[in-house]
Amino acid sequence: MKRAVTYFILSATCTIGALADGLRFSHGPYLQNVTTDEATIFFTTNERTFSWVEIESEEWNTPRQYFNTEAGLVQAYRYDNAVHIKNLKPGKNYRYRLVSKEIKDFQPYKITYGDSIASEWYSFNTLTPKMQDCSFVIVNDIHDNAEKLRTLLELSSYEKADAIFYLGDMISHFDNPETPYNGFIDVSTELFAKNKPFIAVRGNHETRGNLARTYHNYIGRKQGEFYGIYYYGNTAIIVLDTGEDKPDTHPVYGGINRFDEYRKQQAEWLEKEIGSKRFRKTKNRIVLMHIPPVHTSRTATPEDHAVGHLAELFTPIFNKAKVDLVLSGHTHRHYFVEKRDGSNKFPVVINDHRSVAELSVNKEGIKIKITAADGNTIFDKQF
Repeated sequence: MKRAVTYFILSATCTIGALADGLRFSHGPYLQNVTTDEATIFFTTNERTFSWVEIESEEWNTPRQYFNTEAGLVQAYRYDNAVHIKNLKPGKNYRYRLVSKEIKDFQPYKITYGDSIASEWYSFNTLTPKMQDCSFVIVNDIHDNAEKLRTLLELSSYEKADAIFYLGDMISHFDNPETPYNGFIDVSTELFAKNKPFIAVRGNHETRGNLARTYHNYIGRKQGEFYGIYYYGNTAIIVLDTGEDKPDTHPVYGGINRFDEYRKQQAEWLEKEIGSKRFRKTKNRIVLMHIPPVHTSRTATPEDHAVGHLAELFTPIFNKAKVDLVLSGHTHRHYFVEKRDGSNKFPVVINDHRSVAELSVNKEGIKIKITAADGNTIFDKQF
């Protein structure tokens, strides 16, 4: 369900940062879904609060406070917050800070507030609509190893990238509320995510565990879905959710998966999207999907089910859309699959679990460079 956004001027007396042994910001802030005119800011507190985000712009006389409302209720009395900021201007710099008031007691006709805190000020830039050049950093299959993620990011130019894409399996399974934070979100916040977004492409391991159905509370999604298109000027980044690797009927899933239907839903959506005026105007078309749409081994196993289904559903659409490049992970091995007439008319690059990929787009085309954890370049190609 989409949330309405309310903003107005509100004064508050706050402690900056945190109170000793009291209210504090426990995770974040980290940016999600930054576009030409909006952004979402995620953060958590250690107590139940009423929280908002305060935004400053050089074009405004005073800061504005943004709250998410749903069906007339401002979201409150919770630990997690995702404040959606709308009606921003393209290519502008904005400063922001978090503000939270502890709710000590929540009665039907009386709310008792406790301490208030505010974060320091951070900043971010909205996208420029006509940008011609863009760059991205891509990491995948980290499986809860935050220090490995740090190492790989520090081998890249993540500070200069427009966004960082996490291409799935950033965690191994999800049965602890802290797992996404410990696995990749906290280190992202520390390094860059206060000021530029990461985009988490869901992998098959993010669908495993008794908390997998809460993953949307941790990451931003395009129009409420784990799939969508991200536009960076004349470049379209198609993000797909490839689901689980084995058949839905496999006994390990206990009968509660329907990923074949979900992949068909995405194919129907993409078929319509590539016919849109905005997509047709793009020059560069790149697909990010965790499980690749091509086989990398000759021996068929149950784990190959998704690969075959993805190839069947999406290869004709990718060919029709004149996709320039598909990037995947999942295999934990590096592969490069050349485009082939009569089959995939697009190249596929599969990144392993020990390397970082840097993707840059400019007037010369699309370039991808992959660096292993030891600092050696293992792939460097212009398309």
